[in-house]
Amino acid sequence: MAAFLILSVSAYHIIRKQNVDFFKRSFNIAAVTGLIASVLIFLGGHTMGQYMYENQPMKFAAIEAHWETSQPADFSIITIGDLSGKREVWSWRMPAVLSFLACNNFDCKVTGVNELQAQAEQQYGAGDYIPLMVVTYWTFRIMMGFGFVMMGLTAFFVWANMRGDITNAKWMKWVPAMLILPYLANASGWILTEMGRQPWIVYGLLKVQDAVSPNLTTLDLLISLIGYTVVYGSLAVAMVKLMVKYAKAGPDAAMHESVDVAPALVGGDD
Repeated sequence: MAAFLILSVSAYHIIRKQNVDFFKRSFNIAAVTGLIASVLIFLGGHTMGQYMYENQPMKFAAIEAHWETSQPADFSIITIGDLSGKREVWSWRMPAVLSFLACNNFDCKVTGVNELQAQAEQQYGAGDYIPLMVVTYWTFRIMMGFGFVMMGLTAFFVWANMRGDITNAKWMKWVPAMLILPYLANASGWILTEMGRQPWIVYGLLKVQDAVSPNLTTLDLLISLIGYTVVYGSLAVAMVKLMVKYAKAGPDAAMHESVDVAPALVGGDD
């Protein structure tokens, strides 16, 4: 996130030929940092996926639209389901890849959604223990898709910096808009995390329907949501205005203001 923020601000000033040498350096630093960070996040996500396979197998299977237990297990490149989200209509799969993602070998057994549903009914009683798979399936792919895009972009930026001067590159005008990419990836990841755990609020211990306070009314919920929205919305507006102000100001203006403020913070010019 930080790397793409710096890339966007740097590109904004490079396009306008403002402090070009300064922002070329910051662009290069952000590109290298973004490439390293995105690759590490990818590797960390692979480790987290294996942890999910061990501890939240239903979420793991739902992410991949993996209905039937198989060994080895195929990875879904794209799966189309019916309107209920409970049945596969068509899919395109890569043999044995899901087994590798789950266990780091191509012959690992991956339990399917249908078997996990039957196990959950035996253990916890009757009920639907399958999360909304259209959400889990696509939010994972949106998150991963933007992740690969960011890896590719930062690798390209590093290559372009090594190759020559990027000041007049035509693609530079599109870089500020790329700030949205980590936000979209993060949001998709959080939706996946929360929706993939359903119907549990604490996986295997407490269902969402059992965690609702009996004294909570619709009015209470509405007041709470409106209050949070107003407070955090106001903070977001203030934050965006301040960030835009200092992003446009450039290093000279920002340094000048920090120098002016510093004496007041320590008690005056003395």
